[in-house]
Amino acid sequence: MNVPTLRTERLVLEPLSRAHSLGMFALWSDDEVCRYSGKTVDADGRAIESPVQTRADSDRILDYWLRASEGGTGFRWALVLRESGSFLGTAGFNALGECCEYAYHLHPSAWGRGFMSEATVAALDWASSCEPCAEVEAFIDRDNDRSIALALRNGFEWRAQGTDGTDRYVTRVRRREGSAELP
Repeated sequence: MNVPTLRTERLVLEPLSRAHSLGMFALWSDDEVCRYSGKTVDADGRAIESPVQTRADSDRILDYWLRASEGGTGFRWALVLRESGSFLGTAGFNALGECCEYAYHLHPSAWGRGFMSEATVAALDWASSCEPCAEVEAFIDRDNDRSIALALRNGFEWRAQGTDGTDRYVTRVRRREGSAELP
């Protein structure tokens, strides 16, 4: 899948690549990042303990997303600060189609500064240009107040309570002219 690079006022959302290995380790080895992340598996379906203890394990997460992108089933952008090139986190889609599933992780050192909201606006704008995407959903742990607030600020609405401790939030996308087809 050809994942585009997006630019916002303060961020570059670039396709996640092996060059982001160190940033992924900083992200996925953090207790707070992993607190609400749920089960993590590699591309072969093997469980990965989180927070990760080794860079090899975070590279397994990275590999998962590289393979998903190659297969056209999902992808992640690396969120990079325009000013310094610092890796802040990831955002992207666990699933693509008529209903795209959005997910995001931000390093705690960047929390509370609006970076993920900025990235989410860009991601939703991208989704609005892709057929057949009509809505975007996010599954959020019901104890993750910060993530719930982010979703609500960005137009998501609560839809259903899940059985796994998450709730489903959904937003409709506004179709743009010149829409591209998802793989």
